[in-house]
Amino acid sequence: MSDRADKAAPLQPPSILMGGLHLAAFWALAIVQPLLSLLGKNPDFFVARDNTGGQIVVFVLLITVVPALAATLVEALVNLTSPTARWIVHLAFGWVLLSAVALQVLKQVWDGPGWPMIVLALVLGALLTWAYARARFVRSMADILVIAPPVIVISFLFFSEASELTTSTPEVHAKDVQATSPAPVVMVVFDEFPGGSLMTPSGDLNHERFPNFSTLERDGTWYRNTATDASYTAIAVPSILTGQAADRDGLPTAADHPDSIFTLLGGEWRTTAIEPITQICPEEICGERERSGVGTGEALKALYDDLRQVSAHLLLPDSMGDSLPDISQSFEGFGGNPQESIERGRARQWVRDRLDEGDASLDGEGDVNEFLSNLDPEAGQTFDFVHIEEPHYPWTHYPSGLRYSDGTEDFRHFVDETSWHAPPYVTDRAHQGHLLEAGFADHLLGRIIRALKREGRYDETLIVVTADHGGTMTPGLHRREANPETMGEIGMVPLFIKAPGQKRPEIVNRPTCTTEIVPEVASILGIELPWEPAACDRATVRVDNGTGPVVEVPFAQAIAQRDAYVEQMAALFGGDTGWDRVLELGPYKGLIGKRATTGGRAPEGVTVRPETPAPAVSMFNPRVALNPVLRQRGLIKGLADGAPLAVTVNGTIAATGQVYTDKGKTMYSILVPQWALRPGRNEIALNRISNGDGRGTVLTPLWSSDGQ
Repeated sequence: MSDRADKAAPLQPPSILMGGLHLAAFWALAIVQPLLSLLGKNPDFFVARDNTGGQIVVFVLLITVVPALAATLVEALVNLTSPTARWIVHLAFGWVLLSAVALQVLKQVWDGPGWPMIVLALVLGALLTWAYARARFVRSMADILVIAPPVIVISFLFFSEASELTTSTPEVHAKDVQATSPAPVVMVVFDEFPGGSLMTPSGDLNHERFPNFSTLERDGTWYRNTATDASYTAIAVPSILTGQAADRDGLPTAADHPDSIFTLLGGEWRTTAIEPITQICPEEICGERERSGVGTGEALKALYDDLRQVSAHLLLPDSMGDSLPDISQSFEGFGGNPQESIERGRARQWVRDRLDEGDASLDGEGDVNEFLSNLDPEAGQTFDFVHIEEPHYPWTHYPSGLRYSDGTEDFRHFVDETSWHAPPYVTDRAHQGHLLEAGFADHLLGRIIRALKREGRYDETLIVVTADHGGTMTPGLHRREANPETMGEIGMVPLFIKAPGQKRPEIVNRPTCTTEIVPEVASILGIELPWEPAACDRATVRVDNGTGPVVEVPFAQAIAQRDAYVEQMAALFGGDTGWDRVLELGPYKGLIGKRATTGGRAPEGVTVRPETPAPAVSMFNPRVALNPVLRQRGLIKGLADGAPLAVTVNGTIAATGQVYTDKGKTMYSILVPQWALRPGRNEIALNRISNGDGRGTVLTPLWSSDGQ
């Protein structure tokens, strides 16, 4: 047959093998490449999960090969009955995948609404599928694209930033040091904890709210003006543990940070470390990590569970993210801007997933339980380290340890890739949640202190308590990344060091850096530090956000901003008051504690739909951890944004708040103090507050637990 006749002949379906390779290429372009590109730039994802190099390789190969292989097997089975039917099935698979490829392209050039974008992607996918079936050029392009999967995999395994995890890493060993004043060491690192949250406007600690931090102040040294040098965990914690400047290009692993407090003490101190995000302690010193012993199948399932939501965020239009679990609350990168740190979004989704599964370790309780179980007074010279993910968002606890939610969603829509943009009431409500969570952090610290005292080792132990970075809820500014306007909240963190046998308390007012912690520990223990630590610039605070330029402000400016934050919190919740004052919010908070006098009927058209179904909306059991009754939250229709509300409990006004608008929905979210609730069933009512024709304040019932 002539070349002209050959070109005129109808294009035949590819073989089952070649068709499978085509589907593998389409799948790789639609799903595998965006996902591995994101993970390749952010290997912290795997570090935080203790994934081995082998597990990463197997996972990458499986997500690349298995879906296309499964589709090919389906085609082969259909082909046994009808080759025509097999071709139709093949084109259907191709249409879905090519539509996904088109959607990826559209997301880069069009920031439009979700459904029109999906419809257009389906149309483009149909056109590409038709061209694939009829046009020789397009079919030839598909033949060429079969090299895409191996190229994508090789690029990730050997040339991305994650390649260090898939190849051999150098061994890290303990240093050979001598200590002239050895002592047991306990180190606690909290997370997302502005130092000003502990303070009163007079510059003191708030002893009413934070009795356990106050114990450390009374028995040790409080470094009142301490600054971190990084705004997120994956580089801030390694900086603290090494005394070196934050390294945005390094992984939070022992291989990238061989000079650390773990290698300093690991030769002579029996060392245990609980690191939920980092892996700075070498396995030679701390032993095999718990996840390292997990079978490959379980580890791969965990990876799949964590990444399937990421893939959905990567694939779907940004405007449809509301229908997916929250993986980017105040964090960039995870399903958002791929240039940002995946650790931030990873941490949020990781916490949320484990909370949904009932895992207490991710709200701090479990990690503290494990930490306390590791304390061994008979072991002699010990170093016990724990990084506690508190008071990190999500804020779900009261200071007593009771939890009012298994995953706070009040503030999800008020932060995007660049800024916090909540209205004033919601911002105040967020500050309330943060302060209560800070009280929970104090509660956990108290458990550690009491355990040390119970074992008779508190006085002789060197105790270090600090935090990796802070956070802010400043409208118009990024909640997690430092900038010159928020350095006082994001850059200034708590630091307490109690030396063994310390007899007198001390407050250090000079500017201090978290990079000075390891040198100070070495000095107290009488160890000559075998590496050069970073110098602390007492004139300037420098914070690395992981991307962009390092932010710098004068130390005095950061302290002034911290003090302004303290004044702001005092104006909202009192300066040196206890927790009851923190639970007073809204313009009518003066009504709290008074007997309720209600009048009138609910306005026509007003409906209330509580988030928590009966009977949990009114039942209180102080013996169990989770009590949804503590947070009265739901949808409310028929009232204007800002309308004042009151929650009455058993006939007494227990809390006040406001209606607020969230993504076009009018909502309410009001925290109820524990003192207002009795064990068992309570009579809960939501009321509108108004001034009624000279009669004073009037409560109009909108909803009650009795009538729901």
